[in-house]
Amino acid sequence: MDIDIDFRLGEVSIELYALDEYLNLIENQMEYIKKQEKLRVDAYLRREGLYNDEAERGLAYQEYYHTIDFILPRFFRGPFLVSLYAVYESAVTEIAHLIREKQSQKLTINDLTGDFLTRTKKYYEHIIKFDLFENNTAWQKIKMLSIIRNAYAHANGRINMLSSKVKKKINNWEKQKIGISTHGGFLICEQKISAEIFNTVRGSLEDLIDRYKNFDDKRMQG
Repeated sequence: MDIDIDFRLGEVSIELYALDEYLNLIENQMEYIKKQEKLRVDAYLRREGLYNDEAERGLAYQEYYHTIDFILPRFFRGPFLVSLYAVYESAVTEIAHLIREKQSQKLTINDLTGDFLTRTKKYYEHIIKFDLFENNTAWQKIKMLSIIRNAYAHANGRINMLSSKVKKKINNWEKQKIGISTHGGFLICEQKISAEIFNTVRGSLEDLIDRYKNFDDKRMQG
């Protein structure tokens, strides 16, 4: 029996699968560390006879919560979101290149002005005339990812190193209680927003890939 496997843009699909596994691994590992740290702190307090000392117990748990609520989210989810953006950027660039070649367009994304997302949106809309995203909600999440990615990649999540415009956006997100906050002057992303951004980006890319394949099929047939 012949099995027809579509290898077009297969690398992007593999990367999305790997990111899904990566995110699950991150969250499972963070939960494991959380439990282990709790056991470690309790064991220390009991071993030193400090468990019933409210001041000492509070100090020990202050360090515990600093690790759980600040250190782990920053160093686990930050790199994941940087990787997610890298996959998105490379995927939409590759698809644009494929469409450009088939349309015999001369201009590339890099010939336009603006940041990457601005250039890409213009390029898809005005040059190759191909929808980049399925709806504005998805696009807003992708722009959010871009801002978060830049904050981690270029400023290590330090709020005071970001522009006033970006600080204002982060402050507004924090007020909305969507899972983005600041702690000790650093940007923190909670599990729910990380998963939400990933699912939106994955869905947007999968939709883009499907539409590209339909475009390519029709071109070959016609």
